[in-house]
Amino acid sequence: MTAQTTTPAGEAFVALADHCLECAGCKVDLDRPDETPECPAAETLYRAWFILWREEVRR
Repeated sequence: MTAQTTTPAGEAFVALADHCLECAGCKVDLDRPDETPECPAAETLYRAWFILWREEVRR
């Protein structure tokens, strides 16, 4: 077995996923599935992940 290293973008994605699973504001209202929940923290985490991911893809 080898140790698998996680990239900064991978770590940012895990942080985003963890936040969205635990945040009550990120949960989808099943009575209103067309409305997307708004969470400023999730948007910030998403932008951070996207910037890191884009940098990794361009290498």
